[in-house]
Amino acid sequence: MTELLYMQDFNVEACDAQVESYEKTEDGQEVLVLNQTCFYPRGGGQDWDTGTIKKDSAVFTVNSVVLDPDGNVQHSGKTIEGSFDAGDAVFGEVDRERRFINMRLHSAAHVIDKAVDALGLNWVAVKGQHYPHLSAVEYTGSWDVERSERLKEQIAQRANEFVEQGSLNTLIFMPIDEMHTVCRHVPENIPKNKPGRVVMYGDDFGIPCGGTHLKDIHDVGSIHIPKIKHKKGIIQVSYGVDGIN
Repeated sequence: MTELLYMQDFNVEACDAQVESYEKTEDGQEVLVLNQTCFYPRGGGQDWDTGTIKKDSAVFTVNSVVLDPDGNVQHSGKTIEGSFDAGDAVFGEVDRERRFINMRLHSAAHVIDKAVDALGLNWVAVKGQHYPHLSAVEYTGSWDVERSERLKEQIAQRANEFVEQGSLNTLIFMPIDEMHTVCRHVPENIPKNKPGRVVMYGDDFGIPCGGTHLKDIHDVGSIHIPKIKHKKGIIQVSYGVDGIN
């Protein structure tokens, strides 16, 4: 299994590594698997990192990243210069601007979760989408259409209060069956091909999540909620953050 360095450090954006395998697929894609990586593979509604992997004068451009069922991170892309082989010592570096955008959008969704909890709503998050062109959190729970506009304002206000206060987020690794001790809700579909991890937003709000997060939610910036809708038992809270969407 690839060691997931982004799971252990909020701010890791570069790392040394060793190539475990290199292959070229039938459709012409090149795939590097490393012994450890700072690149986040798409999952949980959050997009993958892009960037470069280098060895001396050799350069590999990372265009997409996925985590396979066995826990190996596959970095797909193209060799721009030189060549790569198993056993090579390499240096990987993510696109910092893209990573920061993804972290802001992803963390904003959890700040909204924290606001929903603080408001005493009996909503349970079931899905999230944290992309610049589409950011939303979906919940199950009770719905009152007459309160929708007011709820939209209340959630946005409370979320931005949390952002203004900032936070000192921390990481806790624990078995999935113990996460309920620090988390309001533990999803049933937590991936088993990565370590069990809870991200604590401050002292009192735990989130079972394997994505990349801001260490301080002050860096999210202002959150806006353009709409909340209810359809087929799902409450969807669409959101954006200043400067992105």
